[in-house]
Amino acid sequence: MKVELKKIQVLRRTVQVSVIVLLLFIPSVSRYTNYVAAREIDDLLEKWDGTLQGESLALIDGIFRGLPGGEKERVGQIVRDREGVLSQTQQFRGGSWSAQLGPISLSDPLGALESILARQKVVRVVVVSLIVPVIATLLFGRIFCSWICPVGFMLEMSDKLRGALRYLEIRPHDMHFSRGTKYVLLVVGAAIAFISAAPVLGYIYPPAIFNREAHDLVFGIFDRAEEGKFGFWAGGLTWMSLVLLGILLFEVFVSRRWWCRYVCPGGALYSLIGAARPVRVSLIAKKCTHCADCIVACPIGLNPMLNKMGVECDNCGECISSCHDDALKYALRLRGGEENVPVFDKSKAA
Repeated sequence: MKVELKKIQVLRRTVQVSVIVLLLFIPSVSRYTNYVAAREIDDLLEKWDGTLQGESLALIDGIFRGLPGGEKERVGQIVRDREGVLSQTQQFRGGSWSAQLGPISLSDPLGALESILARQKVVRVVVVSLIVPVIATLLFGRIFCSWICPVGFMLEMSDKLRGALRYLEIRPHDMHFSRGTKYVLLVVGAAIAFISAAPVLGYIYPPAIFNREAHDLVFGIFDRAEEGKFGFWAGGLTWMSLVLLGILLFEVFVSRRWWCRYVCPGGALYSLIGAARPVRVSLIAKKCTHCADCIVACPIGLNPMLNKMGVECDNCGECISSCHDDALKYALRLRGGEENVPVFDKSKAA
């Protein structure tokens, strides 16, 4: 069993799920901040004790009180430092489109591009927020798509569902489209943003939709609590959730990984930024038996067996996991040469 490589896939799934949890955590922190600022938090913690909303607030309160400056001593007792907590909560804002996580400011390059084109002005704060995402993409390519994107995770699960259908002897369709569609959509969206000052791609980009829906879901749950209604409630979601559901069902029954392969303008931009990535999946030709298992495993529909991944490989590692010949590995491609320096060689795994 290739234990070390399996750990990489477990780590990738852990990161994906953690991002989704974070996207639910941040609007919860926003609501907690409002309650602390209004000096209502202690009353609500007592009033909502034992409910989903109350336990969520208690968890968030414990986290921020445990951070430096979160508590202070008053009249011989340790109490919440209101100003300190409020200062800390301001460090957790935004979502998958644009976020502040402690001292780190992050922006999706697609969102930043639309913002710059719509304003026709380069703002320093936007440039700073691009440093981490752009460097990561320059080094590793489309890793946002395979490691970070919450909708990417959701659509990977739809791919698992397609496999379950085949197990039940139900054969879903697998229509193919032009991969150039997403690049055309990127150019058209950028042109519209520049001409009309309207960031249109942000309205149809699934990670941005997911972020808005997560915000509405959390706020809807807390709104109900203020009305004395508790428990989970999905009524805060908007019709845009149906867009995400429609994409998922289309991929399950009509076209495997349709959005990521053919349509996603964000994926197109990441592909262009990371085109010359030094860390990539590489083929050891002398070990390959041409079984084609890696082609079947690739969720993006690329051809690792012929070392033809191009700019669209997102370094998910699924092809490496599927290779029983140890013919695929992560490698560092040196500038101007054909030599590949192994980053992780599957053949050396335990």
